[in-house]
Amino acid sequence: NMALQQRGQDMSLMGANAQARASSQAGMMGAMGALGSAGIAAFCWVAREVYGSHNPQWLLFRQWMLNDSSNWFFDLYVKHGEKFAKFISNKPKLKSIIRKWMDTKIK
Repeated sequence: NMALQQRGQDMSLMGANAQARASSQAGMMGAMGALGSAGIAAFCWVAREVYGSHNPQWLLFRQWMLNDSSNWFFDLYVKHGEKFAKFISNKPKLKSIIRKWMDTKIK
């Protein structure tokens, strides 16, 4: 009877350890995914400035830029995008012009 109790405790401990490992790994993967998403979001300065961060259109533009834009445009965006987004932040007419151009890339 004691041997069966010990065996049951051992199995419970093994199950608890496995569950703890799985939970820990899931947490790490979730954190890495969140960091990756944050990095990509931080990368799309102009699109978020032009469309607004709550408008999903900026995500469509990001997809176009990452997958279909030319290398020169991508490199230009990476190098100057953050500064340019700050520059246009208080220029609604310029943002409107840029939005019209961006719309041609996502539709």
